[in-house]
Amino acid sequence: MDLNRQRATGNGQRATGNGHFVNRFISNVILQQNVLSLALPFCFKHFHCKSHFATKITALTAYLKPKPTQVMSLILLSQWIHVSSANAILTATSSQVIVGNAPQVVALSSADKHGFTVNGVFYSEENGTLKSGEVKEFDGNLTLNDFKVATYTPTNLDRVKNYRDIDGDNADTSQPFKVESTYYWWYDNTGRRITGDDKKKIIGCGSGFSMPLKLIIETKLKAYSEYGIPKESKSVTLAKTYQIAARTQICYAKPNGIIGHPKEQWLSYNSDGSSEEWNDKNRTKRHSIHGGGFTSDYVPDYGFKAKPTISPKTFPTTGFPGAKFQLVMTGSQSDYRYQILNNSGERVLIDDNGMVLLKNKPTGNITIRVTLKRDSTVYHDYTFNPTSVWLLPQADDYMSWEAAKKRCGGVQNIPSLSMFTNSPQNNIALNTDWRFISNTFTRAIGGGVFAEWGYTDKISYPDSQWGSFIHAKDGKAYYWSSNIHATNASMFVGDARAGNVNAYDMQYNHLVACRG
Repeated sequence: MDLNRQRATGNGQRATGNGHFVNRFISNVILQQNVLSLALPFCFKHFHCKSHFATKITALTAYLKPKPTQVMSLILLSQWIHVSSANAILTATSSQVIVGNAPQVVALSSADKHGFTVNGVFYSEENGTLKSGEVKEFDGNLTLNDFKVATYTPTNLDRVKNYRDIDGDNADTSQPFKVESTYYWWYDNTGRRITGDDKKKIIGCGSGFSMPLKLIIETKLKAYSEYGIPKESKSVTLAKTYQIAARTQICYAKPNGIIGHPKEQWLSYNSDGSSEEWNDKNRTKRHSIHGGGFTSDYVPDYGFKAKPTISPKTFPTTGFPGAKFQLVMTGSQSDYRYQILNNSGERVLIDDNGMVLLKNKPTGNITIRVTLKRDSTVYHDYTFNPTSVWLLPQADDYMSWEAAKKRCGGVQNIPSLSMFTNSPQNNIALNTDWRFISNTFTRAIGGGVFAEWGYTDKISYPDSQWGSFIHAKDGKAYYWSSNIHATNASMFVGDARAGNVNAYDMQYNHLVACRG
């Protein structure tokens, strides 16, 4: 480096100074001799010097006159000093290289150029589309794999702004910087790292990701000088953390039947009524005779849309004591606070996970407010009215139709088939000689208790009084209805598992739910 050359030059200057000293010494001696030689005739001419004084001047001149051997010795000494100085310079520069300071990477705000692309748009702090101290919201239907992290390259660095060498050495012209691979990691707000298949999940509705997510991007790099020793800098890490969240919303109202019986959410049939199967994703449309499937308001595994596309009302429009559903949010349920705004007599409860429990029949609309914890100015309201049909199931008490009528206080208090199910067979005309055909409910808002709440038993709704039938045989999951069969000896019943309609003799024992 320049420092090496400067130090070597200094040694040469010191050696040259010794040679100059010898030369000056010889010159002084000759000068003194010449002065005395001129002084003697000057003295006689102008001052009439006495003889003894002239004798002393003559003697002094002779004494100062250097002998040939003395002059030669001084000349040789001068040459030796010059040669020794040159050798000293060569020795200093060849036997030990003087090591200077390594170059440095001046990071400045270069890490701000870390970023990612979503739907063709590049986001970074450097271009103003992101700020590391703020949360950036994106469409909740995106997955983490949709965030394409950009590879950091040397073109992101400037040879003037990002390079420094205190010894003055310039950056290497061919490779001023060496940039290693770019790495990144995703974490949720609890510090849990998100890996594997979780990166394929949408970040929004029902993802379970605690928001905001943290995206950490890192790249290591080094700087290189042109000639210096050492010419390589220490490794420097350019790191950037961005906070990302899905746009907040109430996504779904999820009946607890999905949790209790996730594999029995809807039934489907072939066109001839054959091949009855649960959760067949290839058969989701309602059949005009057999029913089944679900409307576009229902999303498998999540429940009913908070903003329905078909129904003018929100789920639920029906209810019973012990009915339970969850308001499914974007991200994690724990990112929010839940509050019931109008709740006379604590007829409705909600917990910290957004789980709503209907204890008693409300008097009208219920509104729930969901507030984002990290920003209390962000909140969403959800309003529903579960009073269009309110039933009071009578636990596991099996009884005849007459006993059911008595239990409920009259036939007017026994639910009709349409209160239970929206099966195409739920409204058979009187005096029609109906023969059983395969049928089931269609999952829909306003389609009756079973169509809304799904597989309705004690497992799905443990706080209720629905039956605890398991693998029901011989109609053990049927509930009496007020619909009369043409024979007047049979009554229609509704199956609490899938809302299918059948007819049984009035003496047969079935379960009972009364109108509330």
